[in-house]
Amino acid sequence: MTKLYAVIDTNVLVSALLRWDSLPGAVMEQALMGGIIPVLSDEIIEEYREVLARKKFCFSFKGFCSNAA
Repeated sequence: MTKLYAVIDTNVLVSALLRWDSLPGAVMEQALMGGIIPVLSDEIIEEYREVLARKKFCFSFKGFCSNAA
C-alpha cells in the first residue's frame, strides 16, 4: 500500500473531532492507521492548538503535539 503524505487542514481536524462518521473523520482515521502520513510544521501545530483551544469547541489538549515537529 502506498502511503500518502498530506497536510491535514485545521478544518478537517475539527470536523473529524466533531463528527467522526464523516469524510474528515475517514481522513483522520487513515492518519491514525498509517495510511496517511500527516505533514506538520510548527505553524500548523500552533494553528491546531489555537483553534482547538477555542471555547466553542471545548477541547483541551495540554501538550498536544509537543513532540511532533
